Amino acid sequence: MMSETTVIRDHLLSKSESSSNNNNNNNNNNNNNNNNNNNNIFTKPYMQNNASSDQPPLCRDEAVDHDMNVVISEVEYIESEKLDDLEDVDTSLKMLIPGLESKDWVLLCEALNNVRRCSIYHNEALEDILDTIISLLVKSLKNPRSAVCKTGIMTCADVFKAFGDKIIHFLDPLFTQLLLKSSQDKRFVCDAAEKALEALTT
Repeated sequence: MMSETTVIRDHLLSKSESSSNNNNNNNNNNNNNNNNNNNNIFTKPYMQNNASSDQPPLCRDEAVDHDMNVVISEVEYIESEKLDDLEDVDTSLKMLIPGLESKDWVLLCEALNNVRRCSIYHNEALEDILDTIISLLVKSLKNPRSAVCKTGIMTCADVFKAFGDKIIHFLDPLFTQLLLKSSQDKRFVCDAAEKALEALTT
């Protein structure tokens, strides 16, 4: 007759073998899962910002082109006193309206900065198209992309300083949008809107 000790020993050996088999199966499953996870991981290209602290802040945005490559775009927030004059005024003026109507946010920001440059260095060149500029400027303030919105706000400040009372008939929609932006939850947009409102009242 088989003793109780033998029965217990056989039972423990059976459990041990079963546990060992389960562990092996789990390890195999984990290895397979790790391999699958490694195959699914992709690394986005990274562009390191080596700019020094005295350079204009950047707004970085990522998009995917038609070849499924990640494209990183950056827009500078340039203070008015650091804006350089346009290299080719006539060409820039011709591209101004199309740029402000562009759905490409980087081109739109570039066009807004060119409006700022014209306001500072060549404001007389904008007088004939000022109503169109203001209309598109209001549109930029409603843009959901923060980079466009802030650049548009900075453009408002430069336009106010350059034209003063000449734009009094266009102020209502601009003023309304600036008030809305000054109470936004994004601090850097609020600060820019407050500066633009100060430019309007001084």
